[in-house]
Amino acid sequence: KLTMNSKYIPFLKFKMNEVYALNYLDDDLKVGLSVFFDLPNELPSKSHNDGVNSFSPEELLGFKTEALKKKIEAQKKYLTTKLNFLDDIFIDNYDIDPLVKIDGKTYNYKTIIDEFAPLGMIPVCGVDDRVPEHLNCVIASAKAGVFLKDKVAIRLTESAFEDYEFIEYEFEDCLANLEAAFEKIILIFDLRVVEDIETSSKQVIDFLDNLDLGKFERIIVSGSTIPKVITELIETKKNKVIDRKEVTVFKKLKEKNVSFDYGDYTCVSPETSFLDIYIEEIQSYMTGKVFYPYDDKLYVTRSGKTKSVIAPFKPLLDEIVSKTFYRGKSYSYGDKYIFEKQPTGLKVNASSILKPNISLHVTYMLRDFSV
Repeated sequence: KLTMNSKYIPFLKFKMNEVYALNYLDDDLKVGLSVFFDLPNELPSKSHNDGVNSFSPEELLGFKTEALKKKIEAQKKYLTTKLNFLDDIFIDNYDIDPLVKIDGKTYNYKTIIDEFAPLGMIPVCGVDDRVPEHLNCVIASAKAGVFLKDKVAIRLTESAFEDYEFIEYEFEDCLANLEAAFEKIILIFDLRVVEDIETSSKQVIDFLDNLDLGKFERIIVSGSTIPKVITELIETKKNKVIDRKEVTVFKKLKEKNVSFDYGDYTCVSPETSFLDIYIEEIQSYMTGKVFYPYDDKLYVTRSGKTKSVIAPFKPLLDEIVSKTFYRGKSYSYGDKYIFEKQPTGLKVNASSILKPNISLHVTYMLRDFSV
């Protein structure tokens, strides 16, 4: 069923749960798998114990810098030990504050390139939402020969692809610079959270109509239906089947005979939300949720407040295993996790469910999803 050149690319945050979810994939699904990693933006949590109720800009920057430094060290280990099966590895700093400089002076993407290029990283550029240093450091690194693969990606978000004319010169300029430095260019349309299917589809199609598609090794279209704030999607103690908007966009592109690979953000929203609340209070806001993809849909089940509930995820796991679309324990690491934890629901929390949830999503997308 699976071709060597995987047509599905998960877009993930480069965190431990995501890394292990990939590592736990069945071996046949790992063959030729490409992944897109956004380095995660971390913010400090505040505690009543510390008597801290806000952070100065300097403190925030210091925290983000330290967090990124630690992440990079951990991620380099992951790439060599847990993810050495990956084919193309795109790494971007889209979510990272441009002011973060790990050594105090260098733009952070230059540092990211220096650390990850020897491990096969494919750099990512953008148009309209990047600082000028970004393209410069990618080109300079390519000229210095640091990349193992002669490939680069251009990632466009809606501000860039909604109007080709508006962005034309900047886009053509970026493209020309990259063509001079790289052999292969990959074009990515990142729809983020799809709001309007018709608009998104039309924008991508119109943009592609203006291009010489022969210039690109591959085109990737990625998006999600999961908003930043889960409440916009589903209330507490509810279950819901939702149509995956990004999949409908894929179908519309296919109808127009656009040849592309597709991606999604698995069960995590592309827009990370940070609650500006105290650690001690987070518990009282927390609710559990599980996402289960099937056909072109996403089944979402959400609990009430998890605070002081012994097994808050038990009703959610009950829901999933009772459904005809549940694929059974032998389908993926995630399906097996749900099967094994369902009888008691114990020791399942918002953090522990993430790895199995990503795993079952990626497995389904690689094994059985098609546009």
